[in-house]
Amino acid sequence: MSKLLTSLLAIILVGFSVSALSYPTGSMHWNHRSILYFAPEKDQHVNTFIKESLMHDCMLQERDIVVVVMTKDGYNKPTDVFSPEDIVRLEKLYNISRDTHTAILIGKDGLEKHRWNKQTNWQHISQLVDSMPLRKKEIAYTSNSRCSI
Repeated sequence: MSKLLTSLLAIILVGFSVSALSYPTGSMHWNHRSILYFAPEKDQHVNTFIKESLMHDCMLQERDIVVVVMTKDGYNKPTDVFSPEDIVRLEKLYNISRDTHTAILIGKDGLEKHRWNKQTNWQHISQLVDSMPLRKKEIAYTSNSRCSI
């Protein structure tokens, strides 16, 4: 009986990619925060989001935020994070309508912290993350922001 259970568990674990298992619920702690940006296609809103995320790269790195962009037409940035099956699981998990632009901030605890549409208010995201209890502890152990000019 235990061999059957062990074999079944192994088959289930092989069926899920490691990256998909590192995302959402079920995990007590993640190694990073995430912004998952879903869109119907790679359009001007996606291009703007990518450009702005590059412009705010220091802020994102300082707050340990990983940005992932996924479009219904198959564009993914970075390209090697999720398989098409993983993306479908994430869409179901977060109740994503692939006909709209949806961004989700996910905390290190694996829970959704904020959701928004096409435009990103980076200052709000920064303030929201900085108000989180774990981020407050991180700030207490670091010196001044390296992103300040």
